[in-house]
Amino acid sequence: MTVKPTNKIVTALLVILLTANSMGCGAVTPVPTITPTNTATAVPTKTAIPTATITSTPEPSPTATIPAVPTISVNAQSALAMSNECRTVVDGLYNLKKDLGLPDHFTEENPVRLDSEFNPNSYFSVFTHLKLTSGYKLDYIYFNDELGGLPLVYARKSSSAPFQSYADLLMSFGEEFEGERSYGQLRHKYDYLEQIHIDETPESYFEFVTLAFLGDQFYLWWHGLYNDSMVLCDPSDMQYVDAEMKGFDIEFPQDVKDRIEKIDFSPVVIVGESDVTVRFVTFTKWGGFFENVYVWIRKTQCNCLMYNSTHLLSMIVASASRKGSQ
Repeated sequence: MTVKPTNKIVTALLVILLTANSMGCGAVTPVPTITPTNTATAVPTKTAIPTATITSTPEPSPTATIPAVPTISVNAQSALAMSNECRTVVDGLYNLKKDLGLPDHFTEENPVRLDSEFNPNSYFSVFTHLKLTSGYKLDYIYFNDELGGLPLVYARKSSSAPFQSYADLLMSFGEEFEGERSYGQLRHKYDYLEQIHIDETPESYFEFVTLAFLGDQFYLWWHGLYNDSMVLCDPSDMQYVDAEMKGFDIEFPQDVKDRIEKIDFSPVVIVGESDVTVRFVTFTKWGGFFENVYVWIRKTQCNCLMYNSTHLLSMIVASASRKGSQ
């Protein structure tokens, strides 16, 4: 739940419509194995990072041709609708986090989480098709700097002591701090997903990707709020998008609203003989609307997870300073 900013300066809003694509299979940071519960040995999976840094796009000239908004890039005829599952998950996550406020000590130097604060293991009351490896639990450290803060979720053995800081976690890998910032990505961000098991139902694939997208969206502070992607289940979720934009005193112009109405928000899963495809739409104030398509190539030595992100409608809130928490 976003707390109304105490300081905000909005100096520019660029609303740009475009279509852009990017694909990758293990070309970036290795991410988490998706482990079926009936599989004895997990095969490492690699995927592109669910949330990407969006570079400001130059405003097109008045004569520029605006491409049509793509509707859906996957074969909808063979797709299984995930609208109900999406609504259950998104609403469930909202209810878990709606009353969270930023603990004061998270804005201080070397913050340490308290047992009374948000417990990420509560996610499994929402993600009912996912399970954590027996003997493990989810935990997190809180990373902050002078520009903001955010959590880093990790999995640890229940019998192990929790890490006290980001440096403490890095030390367990034989690594040292290398200048990470609250507005960027922390190392080992997705490692905890290696301990998450799916039940191989279509819903479990959707839940896994959603957890990867939204699992660390709590106690976000100031520039940590760049990690603000939200999953949209259907057009009614535009009420949440509109509420986010009102935090910047911005309302979409009518021509943008008209183009948003053309977006197909349908979340779907397609189960093939050798692959599984998950498709859903997300929104971020630092990029706009995206169609996200994940394809698991199963039953091969690679067991790759390919990721394709298509810009459906692009917008960037430029030169904005926002102090708040989520």
